[in-house]
Amino acid sequence: MNHVKSTFRLLGLVTVLLSAGAAWALPSDKNETIRGSADNLTVDQKNGVATYTGSVEIRQGSLTIKADSIIIHTNADGGVEKMVATGNPAKFQQQPEETQGIVTAAAKQITYTPSNEHLLLVEDASVEQNGAVMSGPHINYDLVKEVMKAEGNTAGEGQRIEIVIPPKSGSASDSQAPSFTPGSN
Repeated sequence: MNHVKSTFRLLGLVTVLLSAGAAWALPSDKNETIRGSADNLTVDQKNGVATYTGSVEIRQGSLTIKADSIIIHTNADGGVEKMVATGNPAKFQQQPEETQGIVTAAAKQITYTPSNEHLLLVEDASVEQNGAVMSGPHINYDLVKEVMKAEGNTAGEGQRIEIVIPPKSGSASDSQAPSFTPGSN
């Protein structure tokens, strides 16, 4: 019977985790079935930690999280405090609205905090949507405010933030842009 309680509590944790990201998701995502798979699962009820390892994948509607491991930390009430996905890379994907492109995020470590709806991407971090890309060693994404902050690495190799913003196709300025031929003035 205790095993059954553990299973339902764990499913509840995953439900809370995924539904907390609903502000950044298709409205229908929160009503979708949650599906998860991993090679191994360890639940430490005393400390409120569930550890999934080995090709972990969690899906709900347009949301997909893939990682080598995902650790979910809960509080005394069973609510999710944070989720830490680790991989080479760990990946987060979700479609915010039907009219918007899919947002993908990747890093060696992704920490999601439901209480303030933040994604913290650490080491080889990137966020992409509709061809626009931001990459660097550290990206903090506030999902509610839709604000990204990125930091370069000034120590050692001095890795900087890189941004790619594709041109808007079909705009009047695209057709009137001057042509450039290498070597001409």
